[in-house]
Amino acid sequence: MSSKVCTKLLTITRVALLSTALPLLVQPEHSAYLAVSPALAQTQYEWVPGSRQARAVPSGQARQLTPQQLYQQQRQYQYQQQLNQQQQNQQQGRQTQTSASQTQQVYPRRQPQAATTNVTAGQAPQKGKSYHFVDSVMVDGVQRHFQVHVPPGYDRNRPLPVVLIFHGLQMNSTMMVGMTGFNPVSDHNNFIAVYGEGVNNRWSDGRTSSGVDDVAYVTSLLDKLAKEVNIDRRRVYACGISNGGFFAQVLACTIPDKIAAAGVVASTMMDRTQGMMQGSKAVPIVFFLGTDDPLLPWADGRNKDIGKLGEALGLGALGSIDNGLARMGGLITVPETIAFWTAHNNCSGNPQVTQEADRDARDGTTVRKESYGSSSNQVVLYTIEGGGHTWPGCPNLSAITGLTGKISQDIDASSLMWEFFKTRSR
Repeated sequence: MSSKVCTKLLTITRVALLSTALPLLVQPEHSAYLAVSPALAQTQYEWVPGSRQARAVPSGQARQLTPQQLYQQQRQYQYQQQLNQQQQNQQQGRQTQTSASQTQQVYPRRQPQAATTNVTAGQAPQKGKSYHFVDSVMVDGVQRHFQVHVPPGYDRNRPLPVVLIFHGLQMNSTMMVGMTGFNPVSDHNNFIAVYGEGVNNRWSDGRTSSGVDDVAYVTSLLDKLAKEVNIDRRRVYACGISNGGFFAQVLACTIPDKIAAAGVVASTMMDRTQGMMQGSKAVPIVFFLGTDDPLLPWADGRNKDIGKLGEALGLGALGSIDNGLARMGGLITVPETIAFWTAHNNCSGNPQVTQEADRDARDGTTVRKESYGSSSNQVVLYTIEGGGHTWPGCPNLSAITGLTGKISQDIDASSLMWEFFKTRSR
């Protein structure tokens, strides 16, 4: 095999292909961070009433929405659906624990997102309103930026938990704001959302040393953040997608004294990361993995075609990530990843398995939850049957699904992550 093909193979184990489609979801106040093509910026969408779907429409037709407006309406629709469900339960007098749990997990009880104020780091925010600022730290002579969203319920006399959010390869922090919808989840649940920015749009994912100390960046970021807002150091959580998901696990292994729990979307683990684990203390972790994600080796005997993702990278000739070649790049399989974390966290016995409600039959996915261990050592895997290389709950636009695969609308990964995180502390 040529060195060129090997290099491409290693790249595909880390990349998040969402970068070509996610500028659609960028909120307008952050648009300066992206270079969006004029054709993409002018694309208009029409909301499909009674659904969370959208369709592109010719320019000049009525009821058009910009991608940014579409994103906001999608979130508002989720909120309204949750309210309707609650009211129906109350009227029927059957607010059982199961139905309440499902409602809370899928769509959190949050108010429609209020206007966010952009402020300069250190500037006093307006009381009772969420605010957003960009800050930076110096690491090895390089200025490293990050974005911070502070919820409207913030009280400087009360420390708040922090969720660190890491983008995929060739993505950036602003894309994650739009894709994950973590800001409204932050607003409702009163935690601080921090969006990291990787050097050259990537993170040191544990495969090899990249020459960039991203762990030092995170520790410096937390120190700087603590000077700007009152944070709860015992409740800091890390999550990410693809390359960012690999990196979240690097943090969980290398600084487990600082990371109370981790969340991983669309990534397994690098073999080298297993040897980075410091100490034996359990790190609760939750995974959201699609069975039809062409970049995930499931070791289930299937050979998924590399498809449009591979074509976009010029990797069509490789055929499949399941053909055994991925291990040469240090990528371990889904079962091996779960086995590592259940062994480290000392989760014994068989998992508790439940089937999540199929809340959107049109999305082409269903979700199964496997839970190992208990509160202090729990490992949870959400298997998205039919899901692609995507963030569950992300607006279901054909511009994304046509490249990355199906996006589950049955669950909201950001809300479920917070439900998983909120009771954990160091």
